[in-house]
Amino acid sequence: MPSLSPVDQAFFLLETAVRPMNIGALMVLPSSGGSPGRHADRLVARMLECPVGPPFNCRLKPGAVKPLLTLEVDERMDAARQVHRHRLRRGAELDDLYRAVCAIHVRLLPRDEPLWQLHVFTGLPDGRVAIYFKTHHGLIDGIGFIRVMTSVVSTSRGAGRPRAIWEGLRAAPPARPAKGTSTGDAISVEGLGRLALDAGRAVGDLGLILLHQAERRMGRGPGLIVPFLSTPNVLRTAPSPNRMLTHCKVSLKRIRAIARRGEAKINDVMLATVDVALNRYLEERGAAPEGPLVVDVPVVLGDQGGAGNRITILQVPMGRPGSAPASRLAEIVDQTRMMKHEVRAVSAGSLALYSILGHSAASTFESLGLTQSPLLANVVVSNPAGVDRRMYFNGAAVELALPVSVVAHQQVLNVTVTTYVDDIHVTLMSQQEAMPDLRKLADYVLAAVEQLEAEVGGAARPGAVRAQSRPRSRRAATAGRVRAASRRPR
Repeated sequence: MPSLSPVDQAFFLLETAVRPMNIGALMVLPSSGGSPGRHADRLVARMLECPVGPPFNCRLKPGAVKPLLTLEVDERMDAARQVHRHRLRRGAELDDLYRAVCAIHVRLLPRDEPLWQLHVFTGLPDGRVAIYFKTHHGLIDGIGFIRVMTSVVSTSRGAGRPRAIWEGLRAAPPARPAKGTSTGDAISVEGLGRLALDAGRAVGDLGLILLHQAERRMGRGPGLIVPFLSTPNVLRTAPSPNRMLTHCKVSLKRIRAIARRGEAKINDVMLATVDVALNRYLEERGAAPEGPLVVDVPVVLGDQGGAGNRITILQVPMGRPGSAPASRLAEIVDQTRMMKHEVRAVSAGSLALYSILGHSAASTFESLGLTQSPLLANVVVSNPAGVDRRMYFNGAAVELALPVSVVAHQQVLNVTVTTYVDDIHVTLMSQQEAMPDLRKLADYVLAAVEQLEAEVGGAARPGAVRAQSRPRSRRAATAGRVRAASRRPR
């Protein structure tokens, strides 16, 4: 019987109606030259020839101890019951598709039904068809989902045999346990012994994480930042299920050049662009942060080749207020290096436990209505992966492929970075009440790339680039925060 890891369980246990834990993938396919409706019919018919595979052929069942859950394979799962058709209004554009997807994305998946759905949209310009696959984050993590998506597309236009996302990991290689972790064989004496050793090491290393945090706070060594004490009180509003989605893209070649000149990783550069863009966005709203924004960064804890969540989510501070873009990138490089040092120093189990405890506390604060409780992080920024070649799905070129993710407890924004061919795609999802002008933030991300290009590895251009990061006077900042507080939803 398939099992759920502690992180998997957490995604189910922490889910609420205003914090759905669904993830998804959206693909836009070109017209086949005929009727969009018939094109969609043929596409669905081909997909329905495919069996349902793991983990999507699993159903939730009560665990041995409440409220824990387990999984049971359903060999007779009917894919046709999970497929839904939609037609967008006449003249619809991508933004209309995004709104429709957001409305579906936030609906809780019934626990007594299959934990996935496929939605097919027609009505887009030029006869395009869109497909949106939705599942639960407790069933599969981002890396596993990327593996699924790459296994059902091909590099050839030739259709070959039909493919469907719900095939899952059916054709994937057998799972390989990460080094130092148990295989999950809890029935044997040996399996129980491994579980006990893993649990003991996780608790012991959790104490080591806390020790390193204390040393860092005293300036005596690297470590993770102390949660809840370092996060600026910005990007906060009462939780709701309403979401907005938008995206932008930038040349991968440009980001690589910035990373090379700045002695950084591509992930560091993308964190810096988000940091520059968010600070500009907040300054314009009169809510400039008084300290570095803190980002939740998902970190993979060994790839077992399966679907379950083997991740931790750690907090990383970004650039200091008033820093120029190039300085922000340098600060982020230092911070991510310290995070990676800690990941190497302790066990995967302790990092997973640390993440569960921190995000459970954030969920508790939110569920109790503690509107002024300290924040764990201001934003999630993840980079699960991508593909470097043009892909085809059942013979149709994939024009656009975007992830649709989770807005975490106490947060109002999720940023997911993926690569497709020669571009980096930045997908932003926000809580609508907090960030109704999300498109503006996407534009600022593109502007931040230009600023980093101008500054990193050379002299900064005078004027506009530096002007946007110059700190304002204390009086102006205070007045701006008062105005923002009067407008901010409660």
